[in-house]
Amino acid sequence: MFFALDQAGNRVNAEDGKFSGCVCPACGSPVIQRRGDTNRHHFAHDLRKRNDVKCPYDYNADYKNMSEWHIRMQEYFPKEERECIFTDKATGEKHIADVYIKEANTVLEFQYSSIKKKEFLDRTMFHLNEGRRLVWLFDESWKNPDEESYNRKFNKNGKLTKEYSLRAEGPYKEKSFKWINRRKVVEEGPPVYQPNYSVCLYTGVEGDVFHRIISLKEKSIIVSLHDIAMSNELNIEDLFALETTWQEQEPWKREIEELGGRKPFEQYNSPQKLDIFEEEIEEYQRPIKDIAEAIRLHNEAIRKLDREDYWKALLEDYEGRDKRTKK
Repeated sequence: MFFALDQAGNRVNAEDGKFSGCVCPACGSPVIQRRGDTNRHHFAHDLRKRNDVKCPYDYNADYKNMSEWHIRMQEYFPKEERECIFTDKATGEKHIADVYIKEANTVLEFQYSSIKKKEFLDRTMFHLNEGRRLVWLFDESWKNPDEESYNRKFNKNGKLTKEYSLRAEGPYKEKSFKWINRRKVVEEGPPVYQPNYSVCLYTGVEGDVFHRIISLKEKSIIVSLHDIAMSNELNIEDLFALETTWQEQEPWKREIEELGGRKPFEQYNSPQKLDIFEEEIEEYQRPIKDIAEAIRLHNEAIRKLDREDYWKALLEDYEGRDKRTKK
């Protein structure tokens, strides 16, 4: 951890000087400051004086072995906005937000290591249920730059494999990928394309640039035509901007207009629960000749509705728990 509380209860950064008598801001256990030439200055739990309280700095894999990528992403933001701790009033569980921008009421979670589905859902639901906006930013670059593999040689988008999907139209054909590692975790969460929740990917091939996912379709994903560069001048609203915001400004506007003026992703997260199967056929003008393929698409549409109902039920359960706690 890079932040601790001093004896006066002030939040201090390990790189700002020498400190003693500090405690962990999450669990209250004593911490010691470690300074060295090899690793960055940081705080660590004093195992000799450790209490028995479960600490998120222990079970959060990203904080146990924080990567240089994770640190670099956080350093784009002021120190007071990093490693902000929130407490779940219902359970007492503490959550460490990588970055919390108070003015924008927005939490940024930079995810380098693997993450369990339950932890992803718990953290996501916690912040959204508390009324904060949330952005997940996943590192999908090749961790080993010398790694040689078929994908490494022929796919230049990190761990995203190019997917020439028939469901992607016009300029979106070049923005359609197979998401190798994290898809199953994310698709169990809320719909990714909405004004208060966003999932973005980092490939490492364009500098510190992220791509927002605007569609989860079958086994492929589609990312925004607009790329978001992480910088000290980042406009947080870019992480939530709907694709129609950029269609009026970018060079692919003509291609969009040639599609008949349709905006295929504008209302992606408000599907009509009438007959999604036939709507998708009409929307993408995709004649289906193979009856087996038609059945597969129909089952995928049903599974999509089931996932949305599952998410809605979880939120209702959380809201009900809050109401019972207040009583």
